[in-house]
Amino acid sequence: MSLPRVPRSRPRPKLRSIPRRKTESALYAEMQQLTVEKQRLHQELESIQERQGQIHARLQEIDQAMQNLKQDAEAFVDYSEAEPSSKPKPSSVKPQASRFPPMTFDY
Repeated sequence: MSLPRVPRSRPRPKLRSIPRRKTESALYAEMQQLTVEKQRLHQELESIQERQGQIHARLQEIDQAMQNLKQDAEAFVDYSEAEPSSKPKPSSVKPQASRFPPMTFDY
């Protein structure tokens, strides 16, 4: 799913070396330019809101996946503690230092 690219910078207005005369047609032409820019900005705003909704949905999916993985990990720990026969006796085995540092997640 690809989204249209949004330009990063605002387009600069076209400058003229000689200002336009203040005629009725020049005023209508300027009104037309502003109307077109307004429509373009509304479309851009709608696409940004759509993208924001997609991002919120993905964040909810990630939160749900994290909760499921946390529950699976807790169930795995509970399951392994429930089977003492598969564990070696604590007195016969020296505790080994983990090669990996503990991880924490901040939300």
